[in-house]
Amino acid sequence: MGWSDFLGNAPVRDLMRRSLAEGRLPSSLLFAGIAGVGKGTLAHFLSKAANCQKHEDDFCDDCGSCRKIEQRVHPDVRSYAPDGAFIKIDQMRDLIREVFFKPFEGRRRVFVIDQAHRLRLEAANAILKTLEEPPETSILILVTDAPNDLPGTLRSRCQRIQFYPFSPAELESILRPRSIHPAQDLPLVGRISRGSLGRALNLDLQQYREARGEMLEAIRACAGALSYHRALRITEPLASPRQKGQFEFKTGVLYDLLRDLMLIQLGAPGDNLTNIDLRSELSEIGSALTFGQIVDAVGSLDRLMKGLGRNLNKSLALDRFLFRLSGVGATPPT
Repeated sequence: MGWSDFLGNAPVRDLMRRSLAEGRLPSSLLFAGIAGVGKGTLAHFLSKAANCQKHEDDFCDDCGSCRKIEQRVHPDVRSYAPDGAFIKIDQMRDLIREVFFKPFEGRRRVFVIDQAHRLRLEAANAILKTLEEPPETSILILVTDAPNDLPGTLRSRCQRIQFYPFSPAELESILRPRSIHPAQDLPLVGRISRGSLGRALNLDLQQYREARGEMLEAIRACAGALSYHRALRITEPLASPRQKGQFEFKTGVLYDLLRDLMLIQLGAPGDNLTNIDLRSELSEIGSALTFGQIVDAVGSLDRLMKGLGRNLNKSLALDRFLFRLSGVGATPPT
């Protein structure tokens, strides 16, 4: 195993390898991109390549150093993740104490802060000076799916490395030899994974299809004359506190369907749809909706999601969504 085993984002991989080999690797890095595109994996690879006992700019996965890093027991490689909802100041104080020690066994010390956007403000402020003036023997890597949620003072002290989503074709080519999903389902998997290899590898396609069927039925109940009680049978259980995980999952499925309906209204090619296996069915449902109704419904859903942290009444918000999608009480055009 080595750098060549990294999947996707080849320019990023090559930049990291070249920078390490030429001694130009920045000591403070920010790995940014959606979940499941290899940010954590590349940080792990970089930790090995910086300390491998057989190679200077690659790693063997066989020497003592590589094995210890793989087993998460190497004294020169440390990782920090949220303790509960946040990464706390005590964790960053530990990092600050450790970062200025010289390597115990390897060539470089590597400190990875996973989900860095969940740093508490005081924890983020505590490491500003360390990020600005790190020791030459240490590398700090902040990994995040939400770089804009990081304080600007923290972002400005790191070299940002952007990771990009996989294309549907790339995902298909990776998944096909692994036989994780039936070959006929790969085009759909590639699209509903939204460019995330991690999501594609862990996707329960049966669960997605069941949720999609429910959300499609709710949309169908709003197309044309609103069948409120029919739609309510589907949306009402989602308002239950016990359905929190399902609510977030099914809302994501609903967004996929609404996006497809918008694309159909705009006359986009069928290959641009997420749910490409429902092209005919979505076209039929879309013919009973106006573009304005779909836009209003998406806006209502956006407000619902943003209001979750403020203890928004889900039942009322879901009702509002149904009425917006059906055109009842829709915002009049200006």
